[in-house]
Amino acid sequence: MADRFVHQNFSDVVATAAALARLEFDGIIPLNDFAIHSAARIARDRTLPGWNEFAERCFISKVAMKRCWIESGLPTPRCTFTTVAKLLAGEFPDWDIWPAVIKPAFSGGGSRGVFIARDWDEAAAGLRQVERTYLDGEIVIEEFIKGSEHTLEVLVCRGNPTLLSISDKENYAGSDTVVQKLFFPGPVGHSYRKKLEPLVFAACRSMQLTDGTAHFEVLIRNGELFLLEVGGRPGGGLNLQPICEISTGYDYPALLATVLSGGSPDFERKRAEHLAWHYFPRGDGILRAVEGFASIKDEPDVVDAELYEEIGKPRFDLRNDLARPGYVLVRSSSIERARERAAKLVAGVRFVTTEAVGSSS
Repeated sequence: MADRFVHQNFSDVVATAAALARLEFDGIIPLNDFAIHSAARIARDRTLPGWNEFAERCFISKVAMKRCWIESGLPTPRCTFTTVAKLLAGEFPDWDIWPAVIKPAFSGGGSRGVFIARDWDEAAAGLRQVERTYLDGEIVIEEFIKGSEHTLEVLVCRGNPTLLSISDKENYAGSDTVVQKLFFPGPVGHSYRKKLEPLVFAACRSMQLTDGTAHFEVLIRNGELFLLEVGGRPGGGLNLQPICEISTGYDYPALLATVLSGGSPDFERKRAEHLAWHYFPRGDGILRAVEGFASIKDEPDVVDAELYEEIGKPRFDLRNDLARPGYVLVRSSSIERARERAAKLVAGVRFVTTEAVGSSS
């Protein structure tokens, strides 16, 4: 679809604007967190639809985002803010709610640098291991709430939001931060649609969103809703395409491109199916072989399947969403069938490993 390629580090706003100076285009779409800053600035400079300065700030700083929601009276876990330098120096904020989620104000997404701590000692020790992912040096310390987690895709056109998609998420066993399974449409999330929709729309208004798309993460505990965070771009990986179109009938890329080029989106929907996005289990040692994966992509109900781990290298450690082994995405006429089928395909893949050098049995 692209007819021009520009080799440029797009997290550098000035350099990106210069690299695109001679090119004419009708809209600019940020596809990940690192692109939001440049896309928003360049869109404003060219008077194209996009995020205003206030919205941009909320998207690239969880501190600004949380403050916006708190000041607007929206439900979000209790939190406080500090910096990497202060926490590692033993200068702790007034906070006594444990366990707590320690997360960077900006890391580029993918749960980079996010961990759970049970006291200040654990917070400092954990931060020392991941402090390089805290790219702006600011920290959000947030009350840890156990509940069901959901993602929502919300398209905003001239300030009017439309909810496109709701998913259900399940984390890896033993992990409170890394997702292993996602289901579209999420049956649990959709049972709360009448509450979720006005909540995320209110969050859009509080952040003064005008034109673009927002990827929300929301938690539900005992019927109570909490806004966790939001990205000013589509959900990562396969969310933009093909997950949204298959599971909702909406042509997400076309809708977003229409909004960001100044047009009016047509929300006509195609026939939808159910999807299960299931990541493979983690393992230890050195990966020597993967058995049973090669034939998966040929299965008629498999939309996509991918392996990220490499033969001869250590298994991934699940430190964040970018350290997962790979996945299979399955479509079916019901969510139960999609879930069962994905689980069966995942169980049929065997990761053959040997112990890493120096490890104990």
